Amino acid sequence: MKKILCAFILITFVNISSRTIFAQNHYMEIDSLLIHYVDFNLMTMVDISCDNFESALVYKTVVLRDSSCIAELTDIFLEKKCKTEQPIDVRCKIYMFTPQGIKVMCLGKYILCYNGNSYKINSLFIDRVKKLILKGEKPLNDTIITHTPILLVKQDVFYNYVRQRCLPIMKKEKIDSLKIIVDFCIDRKGHTVDVSIKGWKNQFVSNSLQDEITRLFQEHLKWSASENRSHKVRKVLPLVLVSD
Repeated sequence: MKKILCAFILITFVNISSRTIFAQNHYMEIDSLLIHYVDFNLMTMVDISCDNFESALVYKTVVLRDSSCIAELTDIFLEKKCKTEQPIDVRCKIYMFTPQGIKVMCLGKYILCYNGNSYKINSLFIDRVKKLILKGEKPLNDTIITHTPILLVKQDVFYNYVRQRCLPIMKKEKIDSLKIIVDFCIDRKGHTVDVSIKGWKNQFVSNSLQDEITRLFQEHLKWSASENRSHKVRKVLPLVLVSD
């Protein structure tokens, strides 16, 4: 009996610990939340999907940056839910900013959609979300509809420009071809920053080429801005340079 009781306590403790660790890992990677919402009791002629929520309804917006609010949201969504095939009628759309990109969650009165799955929820669930919304602050502007940074120059034109600028250096250093990986970040103003150059399969890249490519990326590779994004978005682009 004691062994059974100990095993039960151990399993319970492991489950609680795993849930806590998962919650911590999950919300700690979220930098901020942007929430678009309307009255959950709003009646519409047709169901509103995640994709057409912003275009179909006049919504309000709040931003949550406090870590305790992010933890609270995670705790809400970690509650046990059952999958369903029911269509969602969206009344709230939550954008979660993470270093890996933007995760999107949609809420209806009875359905939650996240990561391609739909789950049943109840009024208590919605009430907790409503209380969380009340803790948010109104953003100065709302540019999140563009989920990820958009390149404002044509990529092939930019690549050709980089090639033209690098060819004289390659000829001087007697390099026929070069495959590199450009690792960089995009800040909230759309600037390319934190550029790092590495040769493909440890191929050597001279300092002069690294400096020139870094300068070109920083000065000419422009992206759409998102003032509500509180973190840098990381990207990795391959680049092949071949001399004539």
